[in-house]
Amino acid sequence: MKNIWNKIEKSKTTYIALISIVLVFIMPILFNLFHLGRTNRIIWLFFIINVFFAGFIGWFSRKYSLSFYNLVIFPVIFVISVFVKYGRYGYFLAGIYLVLSILIYFLFEKEK
Repeated sequence: MKNIWNKIEKSKTTYIALISIVLVFIMPILFNLFHLGRTNRIIWLFFIINVFFAGFIGWFSRKYSLSFYNLVIFPVIFVISVFVKYGRYGYFLAGIYLVLSILIYFLFEKEK
């Protein structure tokens, strides 16, 4: 069991998944706790923070030579939250996050 935990702890994919879960599920709750409106949540969280994080995932995956499926983790978690909680516009945002991650991934070619 300890060996499995050490493997998970060293995995960069695990960190991507954990940060994605925090951004998708915890941050909207924090926005509500601080009485920030729906418009602020959409602008700041969905368009600014999540777009930045999607670009970061593309760069991070390229830098550490992670497999291509790491780019899909964040959009899939976002689609799950949209299915449970938000409007249809969220599905389009998940597509935007995925496309941005892929573009950044291929933009930063690993130098040999």
